[in-house]
Amino acid sequence: MTHADTEHFAREETLASCGTWGMHARTKKLASLDEVLAYENRDVVQRFLESYPIDPADAEALFTETKRWLWLIGQKSKLRGRKRLLVTRPMAALDEMWHCFLLFTQDYVAFCFRFFGQFIHHQPVTLAEKTRTRRRMQRDPEGFTRAFARQMEWQYGFIAEHLGEETLRRWYVELPSKYPMETLQRLNAQSAVAGRQR
Repeated sequence: MTHADTEHFAREETLASCGTWGMHARTKKLASLDEVLAYENRDVVQRFLESYPIDPADAEALFTETKRWLWLIGQKSKLRGRKRLLVTRPMAALDEMWHCFLLFTQDYVAFCFRFFGQFIHHQPVTLAEKTRTRRRMQRDPEGFTRAFARQMEWQYGFIAEHLGEETLRRWYVELPSKYPMETLQRLNAQSAVAGRQR
């Protein structure tokens, strides 16, 4: 983990989000990963393709990875603890698909309650958290970098333990290589221009 990575984390609102649970659960039963992955929603995938004109098979695969991420948040919630799962810059494509799913509010709420018994919130980094992070970085840059590296080491281990090293590699190597933040921004801008010309 480089110092530049931790600076990005402190500055960029889109870099980190955590899944947290609502206060009122209808059921404590967590669906199996296979059950969650079997869920389909063509509208979500199509909406994503309108904003990010990529290969449709890639969009479907990205929706699958988003469902896998949401299931992982469900697993983490059972364990409680203070550590949070973070969506960092390499996971930008996955985060954009999550944003797209959230737009379909009724579908997303139904999905969460059906498979997890509760609503999984998407919580961006707040201004207060950014300010605290910036201050910690200024006060002790090396300490902050070490703490962030420990967080990510724990997260990588948690992902590998519950979803396998293939998923870890997909989220942190393959997806950011194929769809880095800059590519997503360019695709979104092209889509917006094309939409205005219609």
